[in-house]
Amino acid sequence: MLATIISLIATVGFEFLSVDPVAQRTGMGYALHGDGYDVHYNPGGLAFSDNTHYSISYLNYFDGTHFGYLGYERSQLGVGLRYFYSGSMKKVDELEQEYGTFGVYHIDINVGKGFVYKSFGLGVSIKGAYASIDTLNAIGIGADIGAMYRIPEPDIHVGLSVKNIGYGVKPFIESRETFPYEITLSAAKIMDVGWFGLDLVKPALLGFGVRFGGAYYVNPILHLKASYSTLLSAIRTEGLGFLAGLTVGLGVRKDRLLVNYSYSPYFDLGGGHRISISFGG
Repeated sequence: MLATIISLIATVGFEFLSVDPVAQRTGMGYALHGDGYDVHYNPGGLAFSDNTHYSISYLNYFDGTHFGYLGYERSQLGVGLRYFYSGSMKKVDELEQEYGTFGVYHIDINVGKGFVYKSFGLGVSIKGAYASIDTLNAIGIGADIGAMYRIPEPDIHVGLSVKNIGYGVKPFIESRETFPYEITLSAAKIMDVGWFGLDLVKPALLGFGVRFGGAYYVNPILHLKASYSTLLSAIRTEGLGFLAGLTVGLGVRKDRLLVNYSYSPYFDLGGGHRISISFGG
């Protein structure tokens, strides 16, 4: 088991960076800004960030794995810290004899700054990543870059982000891995009763995909949200498998406190439960 995981990561490289643990935007909305998650999605949104936000998120992923996120944004600056823990796994030799347990860990920190140039918001963030498998570890360094343009009438935001441009400076064994880049062109229409967005995305590990969805504000307290991603079509199964790629959620706001929950069905693999709590605005 340990040898298999090491081989997989040596091929893919820091793939944990492509998982989104935040419930706020239901896995999309890269053209949004100002909610405290700009450094995580598109650092170009930091250019239009005037308020202070504190955030914490948790993702209960499939097969007993866990992700978490801590964020802080203020005055065009943002910091995001994400972690991954696999849980305890058994060590098995070539004769399938057990000899203890091991775990897989990952942590990365992202520090970004936004700038306004004419009507454009531009941003860049620097990130460092650390991954550990049993007694082996790897270190990587990289960056995200982003741009955003706001059209006042009819209140449409357009964004472009290139995430996870980087590589390993210290390999697990010999080969240095590159980060799993993701290029996203996005747009969002902002309305009094909510928002609707569309993302065109090209991840390093998959082909081109589309994410679309939005939020509906039932009232100032309750927000309903949903999105669909074609990138998850590969996990479709019989029966309700056509729902693979769907994420549904809701948000509850009280003054400056916002709590969001979302659920993504992965069927044979289980499901993903995300919860985010943010304060600010």
